[in-house]
Amino acid sequence: MGESANIPPDRSWRVFACLMSLVILAAVAGQTALRPGIFMGDTINSRLATVYALVHDHTWRIDRPPELPPNPFEPGTVDKVVVNGRLLSSKPPLIPLLMAGEYAALRAVFGWDLDNPAHLKPLAAVLIFTFCQLPFAVGLAFFAATARMFLPSWRRALPPLALLAFATPLWGYSGQFNNHTPAAAALMVCLYFALGMLTGRHAPKGWRFLLFGVSGGLVFAWDMPASAFVAAAGLCLLRRFPLPAFLWGGLGFFIPLSVHFGAMMWATGDPRPVQMREDLYVFESSYWRHPLGIDALNEPRGVYLFHMTLGRFGLFSLFPVLLLGVAGLFRPRCPDEPRAGMLAGAAAAAFLLLTAYYAAGTNNYGGASYGFRWYICAVPVLMLAALPVFARLRGR
Repeated sequence: MGESANIPPDRSWRVFACLMSLVILAAVAGQTALRPGIFMGDTINSRLATVYALVHDHTWRIDRPPELPPNPFEPGTVDKVVVNGRLLSSKPPLIPLLMAGEYAALRAVFGWDLDNPAHLKPLAAVLIFTFCQLPFAVGLAFFAATARMFLPSWRRALPPLALLAFATPLWGYSGQFNNHTPAAAALMVCLYFALGMLTGRHAPKGWRFLLFGVSGGLVFAWDMPASAFVAAAGLCLLRRFPLPAFLWGGLGFFIPLSVHFGAMMWATGDPRPVQMREDLYVFESSYWRHPLGIDALNEPRGVYLFHMTLGRFGLFSLFPVLLLGVAGLFRPRCPDEPRAGMLAGAAAAAFLLLTAYYAAGTNNYGGASYGFRWYICAVPVLMLAALPVFARLRGR
């Protein structure tokens, strides 16, 4: 099994690699230049509250004793819980922990301080670049490399890359702080290694299983429900390569997950995510006791399911190009790839599981968001499923 079996020579790869690099750079630079500004809402305040607490107070607790000035970001977020009588952010801990490390470095080198209002926007811009825009670019690069494995030339890989970069919610979300963009990027890395080994394009080497595991563990730590796609790929790998997938892939998973669960124990004394402990959300002054606006919706589940897929917040009504991926998942036609049915079936099962989880367990479409934001990690999977459509295109 060779490193690039069944892929025909493509002497134009340098030209189209340059074009794809320009697409990626344009995507990152464009959403920086065109965004209206940095929105200091719940999504970033909930993390900055923890960053401030870790760096300034050396604790995960975002409330402060009465004799000290309050944490400046705690009042700006509703995403908080009470653990052992103290307020904590309800966001998963790994990204705030990494942000705290970057903020501590910027504070030491440049003197930027979250207590100084003049430093807030520059700090936020750097953190958004590090944790959203840069992962967005890395994810696009790995998507392009994955697409090339299944398309006859780099020229054929350019349209799906451009559509992923500009015609899906990834472009908009990567300009503001969120955890879904880096999780989607980690998923693209994870699927690159999984699909390469499963289809024989890449040799099943230990370091590839290790990187599959590391990136898959990051998906779990950053966007836990999206790990359904990682699990689907992991089961396929275990079926075909049981020993290396278990040993090297398991070691890779252990690296980020040990940090994630260690941080959860440090912060709360319990390895379980706070989202699994509903009692932590209903303290006396909690927003979630009496939610407002879209958070207070109580639609019938069928109506909610319709609107999150095809209705007012629908992934497919707002970004119809992704319907090509639905066709690829449920009617895979790829005669050159004998495992296409198995891979499409695994991805479709993961997508349906993710849909069922959110339809049954949520009610607010991800807040006042740009589409159904909890589907963001499904976007690159749908675009990969659409690749057979692009392979069959003829002419410009």
